[in-house]
This record gives sequence, C-alpha cells and structure tokens, in this order.
Amino acid sequence: MMRIFILSLVCVAVVLTTVEAQQPEMAAWEANYNAVLSQLQSMGHGYYSEKDWADIDRKVDQLRDNAIRHNDGDSLVKAAVIQAMVLSDMRRRHEEALQELAVARKKVAQMEGVDASMLFVKEAEVEAEAGNPAGVAALITEYKASPYYDPKPYAWSGGSAPGDPLVMARPGATDGNSLPLTMMEKSLTRSESAPGVVFPDAVLTDINGTQFSLSDLRGKVVLVDFFARGWKVWEGDLRQKREAWNRYHDNGFEVVSICLERNSSGLETLGLPWTVVPGAKDLTKPLGIFGESTSYLLDQNGMVIARDLRGQDLAFAVRRALGQ
Repeated sequence: MMRIFILSLVCVAVVLTTVEAQQPEMAAWEANYNAVLSQLQSMGHGYYSEKDWADIDRKVDQLRDNAIRHNDGDSLVKAAVIQAMVLSDMRRRHEEALQELAVARKKVAQMEGVDASMLFVKEAEVEAEAGNPAGVAALITEYKASPYYDPKPYAWSGGSAPGDPLVMARPGATDGNSLPLTMMEKSLTRSESAPGVVFPDAVLTDINGTQFSLSDLRGKVVLVDFFARGWKVWEGDLRQKREAWNRYHDNGFEVVSICLERNSSGLETLGLPWTVVPGAKDLTKPLGIFGESTSYLLDQNGMVIARDLRGQDLAFAVRRALGQ
C-alpha cells in the first residue's frame, strides 16, 4: 500500500503522478489474478504434469512478486491466499502453504492500512485440512490479539442449499461474531474431522424409512457424501462415483449420500444404487458443513482417510483401503 506524505504541493504532484503511472500496472495485476483463478477453476482436482504445475507456480509467484514490488499489501494478501489454495487445496502440500502464509503475514505486518484477516482465515483452513485443531485454536487466539480483529458482530444465516443465500445482518447486531472469526471457528470444527480422526457416529434414516447407524458399517470402507441436486461439482463426479461403487461394492465399499437440501423430496428419482439419506442435522452441525458439497472417505474402523476425493483419486484411495 502506497504511503502519501503531504509535505508540499510539489510532493503531492509527484505522488499523484506515481499513482497514475502505477494504475495501469495494477489493472494488469488484477487481470492476471483473474486469469489465474479461471485457470485453477478449470483444473479442478485432476491429474496434471509437473510442467502444468510449474506454469501455475510461475504465474502465482509473479502475482506475489509484483504485489511486493508495488508495496501493495491488499494484492499481496490475495496472492498469498491463492498460493496457499494451490499448495494445500489442490496439491495437499499443507506445510508449504503454511510457510508461504507465514511469510506473507510478516510482510503485511510491515504495511500500514492492510487487513490481513484473510491470511489468518486461510491459514486456519490449511491447519484444518492437515487435521491440526490445536493449530487452528492457536491462530484464533493470535487473531483476537492482532490489530486486524474487528469485533463488530455479523449475525448470519442461510447457505444450507443452492438457492438458499447466505444472509448477514448489518454490523451492530447483538449476536454473532466477526466474519473472519466465524470462518476460523468453522475451520476449528472441520479440523476435528480431518484425516486421521474418527468420524462422528450418527443414527440416520434413509429415503425408504430404514434406520441405521454409521457404526453399523464398521468393517467396510465408507464414503459419506454430502450433496445437493444442482451442484455441478457433485453432479460432474457422479459417474465416476458410480463406477467406483460398481467395481468395489462387493469387496466392502459402501456409499452413504446425505442430502443437504431443505426440501429433499424426490430423491429416489436419482436412481442411486447406494444408501440415500434426506438430511442429517446431527452430522452437519458438528462437522461444520454449511451448504457445501463435501465427502469423507472412512476406513474399516470409521477413521477419516481423506476428504473431497474425486475421480481417480477416489478410486485409488478405495482400492488401497481395501488392500487391493
């Protein structure tokens, strides 16, 4: 972020001229940033060569370096978050993501007028994916003591299904937390069901009225799949999920699909060959699931193997869990 010191009319003129000169460069930065986001969205969770990843790394490094060169803290925050997304969300390299976020936080702390809250939020998300609730809790404590913590409350609701918007009340409401803190607390909840953690048990009722417990499925590899009709990520992966079930079901692979829609009537028309459950509040709240498609692959002891596996990643993990 540029610092403007009004020492004289001459200095003001020089500063304004510099700002005008930098505007086209920062406009180019935003264009490059949006291009990288679009590329990442198109890549998803597929398999890509080292050359592909090197190209993404180069582009993200350029975003970060350009932000630092212009002393633009806000752009640095955005670049660091996207860098952590590439490393942690897409490549499962959590430690590297945490290191990059720590470096960005240190740099931003030296800049005036920059809100680094999203760096804390993303760091909490990475710690949650790594299954480190103690790390998330420590970050929450550190954030509350930081100059970025804004205790203005934001009451919010909704976001439980496609078409159910997330609604936030205006600042000054009497309930709720600051939005970044709420997001970090959600990460704390998610960290408690990360890989290596025993998945919570629950009594569920399927669309045929049959009641069962997740613990009844011990001894099998289970995919607990939270979904809503109309979500493109879930629908796009459905064919490969069917293929995995058809191939490994007889060897001990089960799928339990749990609908997150408020009105879950007509689920039988999906024709899914596995167990379908029209909602499970006893699971969504403790897992911190608020309207997003997500899944957990559990081993024979009910322990989380991985989250949000798709396509061949899922098939490979199931085969390995079954010892094939």
